[in-house]
Amino acid sequence: MNRITFAAALCGLLMVCSARADDCQQHIPALLEQAYPGHAQGQPLEDERGAYRIASELSVCKVWPARPHLTLLALALIRAEDEGYGESDLQVLVLDTASQAIVARHVAPNLLDWDAIFVDGLEFDTAPYRLRDETLAFGVRVKRRGSSRANPLSETYLSLYELEAQHLRPVLSGLRIDRSWGEWDTRCAGEFSDTQGLLIITEQRGNEGYRDLLLKQRRVESRSAEVAEACETVDESTHRAQFRIEYDEQHYLLPIEFSPI
Repeated sequence: MNRITFAAALCGLLMVCSARADDCQQHIPALLEQAYPGHAQGQPLEDERGAYRIASELSVCKVWPARPHLTLLALALIRAEDEGYGESDLQVLVLDTASQAIVARHVAPNLLDWDAIFVDGLEFDTAPYRLRDETLAFGVRVKRRGSSRANPLSETYLSLYELEAQHLRPVLSGLRIDRSWGEWDTRCAGEFSDTQGLLIITEQRGNEGYRDLLLKQRRVESRSAEVAEACETVDESTHRAQFRIEYDEQHYLLPIEFSPI
């Protein structure tokens, strides 16, 4: 095969993969119906944990770029809900892209529970997380947002999953990557903090050959006030920090600064 023919074939493959990725969201209703028969007809759904409904508006899918024969699907299973409060599981599935058959699935009970801080969206992170030589993981980002206008809050949490045969296993759960919050008078005066993080895979190998992770964060703190009848930022400072994350016997351990209270 000459270079021109090879380049054309590669371009065609990339276009097919891109088309599949673009079509994925459009196929969610069909994917959900195949994974949860009766969902589209509004039939009651139940499993060993009890009754639930699927929050279709939070469902996302993506063809795995590193393994385009596999499609990733994530959704919320609502177990209970009331005004301003709810209980919900995160369900992650790996599907065969061609047949849409389920290859593996994993449920994280109550990971998407909400109250004043609600789930704002789900997103796949398919950066090349090569945790071991033979292990390529993918991520799911859970975005949360606060309901208070006077105390705005938004956070993003990352979990990493690896696929072993027909078993989907979380190796990192609920690492807070980004966080923005503030306290202000809803007009101008207030204090704000914005933290952005980047997760890096190091060359340092630990338990079972898993590489250590390094979370680098940049935090910008600012204060705004009314100056000459205009709202201006009157004080700003930048802080940097980094946290090493090591693999234990079954998963990566969250740094103590990120562990749930």
